[in-house]
Amino acid sequence: MTTIIGIFDNARDLDKAVNKLARAGFDETVYDESIVAEDASKGEPIAFALGHTPAAFWENAKPIMPSKPDRGAVIRAFKAHLADYNLPDNVIEGYAITLHHSEFVLVKTDASRADHVGRIMTECGAIRADRHG
Repeated sequence: MTTIIGIFDNARDLDKAVNKLARAGFDETVYDESIVAEDASKGEPIAFALGHTPAAFWENAKPIMPSKPDRGAVIRAFKAHLADYNLPDNVIEGYAITLHHSEFVLVKTDASRADHVGRIMTECGAIRADRHG
């Protein structure tokens, strides 16, 4: 399998690429800092009780608000996602550096269809479309 990673600097181009990839029959995964931050916070205790009311401890009248994961936690979560695609460590590090100001689309497909994915990403405004594997 080949992984193609498209890097976008705006949401409009990313949405266009995702729609075009879906119409062409490709399954894609989208990552940006807010998505990864949401994933990084999963596994923590639920901060809101049923009924959308903030939970509170009996001895503390203040509601427990969910904490936003720090940048380091977000980067670690993003690296873990990229590791699932069996990318080399140096490649993962490079992508992690650009997470703050870029959005990523990852597509895993067979090698014969990889060029098609890359063309779609480039046509839709990807600033880079890298092929791995």
